[in-house]
Amino acid sequence: MQNSLFTLLFLVMISSCVKSAKTSAPKETEQTNTQANTPTNNPTPAPTPIGTPVANNPDPLYIYAWHLDNSGQKNFADAGGTIDQDLNIVGARNLGRIGSGVRIAVSDTGLETAHEDLFSNLLTGEHRDYTKSSAPFQGDPNPSGDAGDHGTSVSGIIAAVGNNGIGSQGIAYGAKLAGFKYIAGGNTLSRMLDQANGNFDIFNYSYGLYSCIFSGVPSEYIDQLKYGVNNLRAGKGAIYVKAAGNEYIGSTSDCFPSEANPRVYYGNANLEEDHSYPYQIVVAAVNANGISSSYSTPGSSVWISAPGGEYGNTNPAILTTDRTGCDKGYAKTGASRNDFEDGDALNQNCNYTSVFNGTSSATPMVSGVTALILDANPNLSWRDVKHILATTARKTDPARGDSNHPGGLDLAGHVYQQGWKTNAAGFNFHNWYGFGAADAGAAVSMAASYQTNWGIQQETNFLPNSGTIDVSIPDADSGGASSDLSVNQNLTIEAVQIRISIEHSFIGDLGIELTSPSGTKSILMNINSSVSGTAIVDEVLLSNAFYGEPSFGQWTLKIVDGYAQDVGKLTNWKLNIIGH
Repeated sequence: MQNSLFTLLFLVMISSCVKSAKTSAPKETEQTNTQANTPTNNPTPAPTPIGTPVANNPDPLYIYAWHLDNSGQKNFADAGGTIDQDLNIVGARNLGRIGSGVRIAVSDTGLETAHEDLFSNLLTGEHRDYTKSSAPFQGDPNPSGDAGDHGTSVSGIIAAVGNNGIGSQGIAYGAKLAGFKYIAGGNTLSRMLDQANGNFDIFNYSYGLYSCIFSGVPSEYIDQLKYGVNNLRAGKGAIYVKAAGNEYIGSTSDCFPSEANPRVYYGNANLEEDHSYPYQIVVAAVNANGISSSYSTPGSSVWISAPGGEYGNTNPAILTTDRTGCDKGYAKTGASRNDFEDGDALNQNCNYTSVFNGTSSATPMVSGVTALILDANPNLSWRDVKHILATTARKTDPARGDSNHPGGLDLAGHVYQQGWKTNAAGFNFHNWYGFGAADAGAAVSMAASYQTNWGIQQETNFLPNSGTIDVSIPDADSGGASSDLSVNQNLTIEAVQIRISIEHSFIGDLGIELTSPSGTKSILMNINSSVSGTAIVDEVLLSNAFYGEPSFGQWTLKIVDGYAQDVGKLTNWKLNIIGH
């Protein structure tokens, strides 16, 4: 693939991106609990009794966890959120679901195994350490240094221990976790493949590549994800949950650190190649008011959204576990984001943080909800889980209409970003939110009685194919250039991919749209994104907007050049329908 960024990772985390070598993770690691203040007796967590008021929850920080139950609380920020803009965890708890029996791998920077609110929910002996030079990678996932540990905070969102009288609680506090120290490892293909394999139900990936350019991944990794959904979980398929990114607006210096004159670009989750395959659930973030978080990367490959919050000073971020002690972590002596971070009476040992955010936060929200779904019905396939999440998603920010270019680079007669659209199968979709915000109560309820027979997933294998064509793209013209392909198979759509090649002197001007035979239009790439590149060469883009529609009939591709000066032409495109 063109312009591979295999060695450049961003960590979708608090307020900055972290560049790391990409790695992979497969085996387990021994863990011991040696911390002096580790409780010696921590009973198996039980669900909060039905009807127990939030104020009576035994976990003292639960009342600040707006993502679990939003009552408008501020979570130590200046302003609070909007009542009920949350995951509807109460609905799932009232059905008795806490994620029991579900095994989750958190592939991240590591995990503090002795944390007071995590240690009893960890899979002893199954952690992995990818800083090791070779397989097997079983080992100690604990972080080093005094910085905040991203993986520890991600893990707390999923499965911090519930009802133990300390901290808050995870979405799926009956689930068990293994920590993969992956981001800190070296960049090798074997590690990358390993961290997508193993005896786990869910893999949480709160990391990704920059979308300043088309960011390729090794084909072997796509093959590993496909293997995982077809073979893991005794053939029902692993659930891979992936962060969309924190690049609503970014700088090209992300991709080119030595660039003399970096420019602003506007991110698109589709430009990270592994997002353009259906094997991962790509997650965007919403804030405490149920509106797209200011940083969240949009795209037609987004499946669902979940709470990620803002920055924790003016508006709430997410409360979760942090490294133990006030000499390390996000919350520590001298932290200034809010009082809670600097050894507040409620956080005297700085074991928790209230300022975690990003699609890094939204991703473990969906992993946690998925664990509740599998608790309700462990026989579900990976496709069933995706369908349940899409069907039960809440149409958040429901009045959101078409949006203008965030930098003012609109083109007369052209819609930059569509508002909510209802496709021919009745599914609502928005590039900011996917099918909407995750609703744990509704999803668990649907899962409990869910039965389906999807049959084997089929693909048209990038047919039809336009062959070599020469379609000029008019400059700064909303009419654009169009090309049609007809699909003769009548599948019920689960995802649609295109593989496309365009010759153009600056691809950052271009928008790419696809319209189905049913008349649904999806924007796969927005105009005037300012992403880098002088051509698009055989790149894959995916849209979920056509979910449930029939594939048969004429599909129309449209390329729009949104800015004067640079010109080019469409030279080839192929269509792949994935469905049943």
